Amino acid sequence: MRLLKNAPFLKKGTDFIFYDSTVFVYWIENGKETQYPLRTGLAGYLWLLMTEKGYFKTIDISNED
Repeated sequence: MRLLKNAPFLKKGTDFIFYDSTVFVYWIENGKETQYPLRTGLAGYLWLLMTEKGYFKTIDISNED
């Protein structure tokens, strides 16, 4: 998912991977998934933002350069 708006501590255009089965959220850095999930509080905040229209867009990171 790509963040479409600036949010506190988060910059527009930042990419994240959300895992439904674990509730973990990972940040995409240089086209690769980070090794460790984001802190629980931040991950929960991102899950909350995902319920609001206009904050995220689904992207296919496998085709990104």
